[in-house]
Amino acid sequence: MGLGREGFSTYKLLRAAFPDKLLGVADGNPKIRETLREDKNITFHLGNDYLQSINKYDLIFKSPGISLKDYECSDKEKITSQTDVFMELFGRQTIGVTGTKGKSTTASLIKHILEQNGKDVILLGNIGIPAFDKISEIKKETIVVFELSAHQLEYLHHSPKVAVLLNIFPEHLDHFVNFNAYKSAKLNIAQFQHPDDTLITTETLSQDIDSKSIVVYPEKEIKLEPDKMKLKGAHNINNIKVAVRAVAPFNVPEAAAIKAAENFDPLPHRMEYIGQYRGIHFYNDSISTIPESAVAALKAIGKIDTLILGGFDRGLDYSLLADFIKKNPVKNIIFTGPAGKKMLLLFNRPSFSKTNFFEAEGLEEAFAIIKEHSAENGICLLSPAAASYDKYHNFEHRGDVFKSLAKQL
Repeated sequence: MGLGREGFSTYKLLRAAFPDKLLGVADGNPKIRETLREDKNITFHLGNDYLQSINKYDLIFKSPGISLKDYECSDKEKITSQTDVFMELFGRQTIGVTGTKGKSTTASLIKHILEQNGKDVILLGNIGIPAFDKISEIKKETIVVFELSAHQLEYLHHSPKVAVLLNIFPEHLDHFVNFNAYKSAKLNIAQFQHPDDTLITTETLSQDIDSKSIVVYPEKEIKLEPDKMKLKGAHNINNIKVAVRAVAPFNVPEAAAIKAAENFDPLPHRMEYIGQYRGIHFYNDSISTIPESAVAALKAIGKIDTLILGGFDRGLDYSLLADFIKKNPVKNIIFTGPAGKKMLLLFNRPSFSKTNFFEAEGLEEAFAIIKEHSAENGICLLSPAAASYDKYHNFEHRGDVFKSLAKQL
């Protein structure tokens, strides 16, 4: 169900295992038929009513992008996924990482630490690599680091040996019925752990899970020197502590893990320093799609001259961000997209008298404002606190456009 990158990966493995078995392919896009026109053992369910095919099959491999929030399935136990089957087979050698924010950085950092300490390790999942594509490379000694989205966790029935649950904030509410459904999906990462498994999470979230072995972070016992780390910000220091703890069950000493973390480079679009152009320092934090992540970036980078906010409006509450900027004024704020218009109404009060407000259609128009109003040696931060889908394919596309415009100055 869903023939995107992961769905096609599932199809390839199933067809290799069962050359003659009748498979159904369900997708909203009618053009999918052309992709598999050579396969004569496929029944297609395409177009607007493709979800109706659920009750015709004994086993459904659901791709992460498919939402069932508006469809009542009579037997949800027959819904599985790549992630679920993979965890059943390889969960005992897997570190699973999830959270509304920080999961890509933390998963990549864990892989980096394990590699630097001579371990055979592979990174899979939400970071862009379908699990079934790499099964042939996994040996008994391989450690799997699996980045998990709520979409991948929604129908999970098996948990990893080490589960990392960083945080849960309101997001992806277009995919789930409500926030509780989203949270419940995230909690699945640890709901099926064995007695000797480990869950690393916050004290608050640990109360929602009857897990066997919980490690609460941030841990005061782990002594880091933040100045030695390339990852900046209090939230990233917590992510480093999480990574250090996550590799411990795989025999990586704490000191060796910390040493490896010191030379880990931040991922693109995550408080990424672009450089100084026209006297202005530019930071790309396009990954910021919720107000909490924008606040974290503002705290980490410090005094900001110009902040770009906005994008696609998913109905989020921006009061937290407004309250933070009231206490920590920014000289210029540029609002874009429908979410920007919503924020502008919230921010446009006497308590923001130290801030200049601007509206821009998109990043190109925002840069005309930056050229005119940003101070030399000031910092311009893109941390939108909103999704990118009003104008861009995804947050990477938005970040790449921002970087390109900065370099053109």
